[in-house]
This record gives sequence, C-alpha cells and structure tokens, in this order.
Amino acid sequence: MNEDRVIIGKNFVFQEGTVLGAFPLKLEQKDGRRLRMQVKGNLIIEDDVDIGANCVLNLGWLEDTIIRKGVFIGHLSSVGHDADIGEHTVISVHVGISGHVKVGKWCYIAPQTVIAPYVKIGDYTMIGMGSVVDKDIPSGVIAYGSPCMVIRENKWRPDMGSTVDDLIEAAKRERI
Repeated sequence: MNEDRVIIGKNFVFQEGTVLGAFPLKLEQKDGRRLRMQVKGNLIIEDDVDIGANCVLNLGWLEDTIIRKGVFIGHLSSVGHDADIGEHTVISVHVGISGHVKVGKWCYIAPQTVIAPYVKIGDYTMIGMGSVVDKDIPSGVIAYGSPCMVIRENKWRPDMGSTVDDLIEAAKRERI
C-alpha cells in the first residue's frame, strides 16, 4: 500500500489480499524501453466502505480515484485509475472497472462485468451479470449484455428497503 497516497475514511473494512493504491498500468516509451508513467492522483476511500478479498484499487493517474461513502466491492474486483464510484453502490465479485469510469450512486454492478475506459453509468442503474459495458448507460435503468444495452427502466429506489425480503416485497408492489 502506498500509505502516503491512500486516504481512508471511518468504518473501512477490507479483506485479505486486497491491494490499496496500486500503480496503474500507464506506460510510456523512453530510450527504447517501456516505463510506467508518473501518477499524480491518490486513492480516496470515504466512510463506511467494505472491500472483499483480493481486490485491486489503483491510484489516480491524472485525478484521484474515489470510492464514495457506503460502497461495497466484492472479491476479486478491480477499480482502475481515476475512477469515481458513487455512494452506496454495490460492485459484485469479479468486476473489472477500467480507468476514468464514473459510476453513479446506488448502482449495482453484477458479477463478471467489464466496464471500458471513460464509461459513465448513471444513478440507480443495475448492470447485469457478464456484461461488457462499452458505452455510457443512463440513470435509472436495468442494462445487460455484450455489448451492454438498456433493457428497461429500474423502478427500485433505496426507500423501498435493502434486504432481499424488502426488495421482493417492493418488486411485487411496484410490479418491477
């Protein structure tokens, strides 16, 4: 961990094998050799964040990489440089988030999803399992596939509850 480049909030939990503040794979060629480029950003982890085992969270390259309040990241996931993960978002297991990605608040990214560089995902959006997200996805939708496409509106909101039973009941009421 690059302790001087990683800023951690309160109530932070991470599991074994996770790397905080890895140097991003940004290369330049000098004198016939490939070298890592100098990074300028930090890794900022806000309050109440929970990160699973064997994850990699990169330092920012040009800007900070930011993991916002209340985020959960599942095992074996990676967050690229200059990414910004919105409040209360859940990133499941085996998710690859590339550099410069912006994910809104209260999103859900399902297992084995890959998100290409510079993609923006809006608030309250759910991305389905195994998706390849290569373009921006708007707020309030359910999207999945390879390539990822918007399937329908996502009517779920945090005030509907957050346990599985709450979500099932809300889905029945709202016909989600």
